Amino acid sequence: MADATQLALGSATAVNSRRLIVIAWLFSAIVLVTLAFSYYGIGILGAGRAYVGGEGLWSKAQKDMVYALARYASGHRAADRDAYLASRAVILGDRQARLELDKSAPDLDVARAGFRAGRNHPDDIDGMIRLFTDFRHVPDIGKAIGIWAAADHEIDQLDALAARIHAAVQAGPRGEADMQPLIDELFVINQRLRPLEDAFSSTLGEAARKTQLALIVLLFTGVSVFLLAAFVISTRLVRQNAATEMALRQGEAQLRGLLQFAPLPMIIARIADRSILFANDHALRQFKMATGDGARSSDFYVSLDDRDILMRHLQEHRSVDDWEVRLKDAHGDAFWASMSSQCILYYGEPCVLTALSNIDVRKRNQQDLHRRAFHDELTGLPNRAMFMASLDQIFAQMRTDEGVFALMFLDVDRFKVVNDELGHGAGDKLLQEVANRLRACVAQPDLVARLGGDEFVILVAAQADAGKLHDIATAIMAAMLEPVLIDGHGVGITVSIGISRYPQDGADLTAMMKSADRAMYRAKESGRNNFQWCACDEPAPPLELEAPLA
Repeated sequence: MADATQLALGSATAVNSRRLIVIAWLFSAIVLVTLAFSYYGIGILGAGRAYVGGEGLWSKAQKDMVYALARYASGHRAADRDAYLASRAVILGDRQARLELDKSAPDLDVARAGFRAGRNHPDDIDGMIRLFTDFRHVPDIGKAIGIWAAADHEIDQLDALAARIHAAVQAGPRGEADMQPLIDELFVINQRLRPLEDAFSSTLGEAARKTQLALIVLLFTGVSVFLLAAFVISTRLVRQNAATEMALRQGEAQLRGLLQFAPLPMIIARIADRSILFANDHALRQFKMATGDGARSSDFYVSLDDRDILMRHLQEHRSVDDWEVRLKDAHGDAFWASMSSQCILYYGEPCVLTALSNIDVRKRNQQDLHRRAFHDELTGLPNRAMFMASLDQIFAQMRTDEGVFALMFLDVDRFKVVNDELGHGAGDKLLQEVANRLRACVAQPDLVARLGGDEFVILVAAQADAGKLHDIATAIMAAMLEPVLIDGHGVGITVSIGISRYPQDGADLTAMMKSADRAMYRAKESGRNNFQWCACDEPAPPLELEAPLA
């Protein structure tokens, strides 16, 4: 039920987030559409102003053509004819652009070249093309284009007259009276062009004003419709959001209620700072903390490494099940716990919901069983099973690394006499004291174990050279010199030690054990209270230690 509730909370929060995103995108779309439409409208209006400016250039060029041609007819100067041709290029450039745009599939590069020849500003040309192609069927725009095209006939008449004037000039000197009829015809054509220019200018101006008004009306209408739709949708989303928020709060209250009465310690901690936002009564008692004391979940881990490993697992998998970890309460008392955690959203914040089970008794029982299985109950030393497992591990490692190690077998001399004369209790105390003294003589990572009875073994895994083994054996026999006081009796201790080394004294575990055992029996046969090397290639040095008598 808790899983279903937290999933509902997360789903509700996600829905709220999506609604807010929808509202934000809706208003962003309105702004973007408004800006795009405004940009387009400004471009169209700019294109209209460019056409008005272009009409002025066209009109000026047409007049310059007439007056340049009249001067050429009167004065016969080549510069006047060149001026005529230059003005004519402006008129023909605009005509080229118009004729290309009139085609069903116009070449825009050709149209641009025509407008450039018509001396239009390069920045205005694309807008002029867009206005022509997009709005040519609007009545006023189409009428202006028709007037523009009607002027072509008069321009052609002007060109024909210019050719006749040029031919007359080329034929030889003529008086003013001879050229006057041509000049009069020239001004007649000019008079016919003037009404067309006026009509084109007024029509284009009216089209620009109507286009501007239409764009403004369309812009305000579109924005109003968008705003109204946005208001309606936003209002509906806000109402839905409020209902979802209410459901979310009810769901969170339900979750708190379920967790409060859960039979296990339950905690909700914020991921960002690990602050505990909720803990039920079982959790408060388990961690010995008060409600709302500002505790953090990270404060209750015995090992920070365990905490970091758990958090990485949660980030990757979003949940953990039956995670065994050492925790501690507010007083520092440690215990083992089994933890199951799930990432959730709690009041809109990423959190971790954790259920705990105290398994301290079970873990202690497991540890006790392990200790009993691998340690000697009388001395507390590792027993034969643990020794053999350690020896197997060391042997495999040394074979891989080509290292060396050694075994030292020890047997307590005359132990049976002590056991028979003073009893088994005295024998047990003697063995315990031997174990304590052996521990003091051997450092980590070397291992001391009791194989059984009065037999002990030392696994020397680090720097097992002859010098170190000699020092350990000498130290052990020196440590045994002081008598052990048992039931008022001073009991002396001596040991016989046999030493085998890998690899020269055995290529496997069995051979190593047998070699050390044989060396230990040679030590006993040599009078006890001494040590012997397996192969006897390094005889034991004479000892000046004198064993005490029982």
